[in-house]
Amino acid sequence: MISRVSLAAGGILGLIIGLLLYHLINIAVWRPVAVNEGREIERGAILRQAMKNIEQRGKTNAEIRVLDTGALCRELGGHWVPADNVCE
Repeated sequence: MISRVSLAAGGILGLIIGLLLYHLINIAVWRPVAVNEGREIERGAILRQAMKNIEQRGKTNAEIRVLDTGALCRELGGHWVPADNVCE
């Protein structure tokens, strides 16, 4: 006949084996999928930010191209001296 002690020991052993299997599945399957998914999300966010930066840089370049030397000097915080043709 099966005693209470052997039933408890079997239950504990079964619990330990179940937890080990869960841990192995987590390491082998679930965690790598989650890590790759996180990487893809981060890559997408970085790509979107890079595209915004490129667009903004294009607008800035277009604005700078239309400036003459004196206006560019003033935009940079300087003072254009036309007589000497220098930016101070």
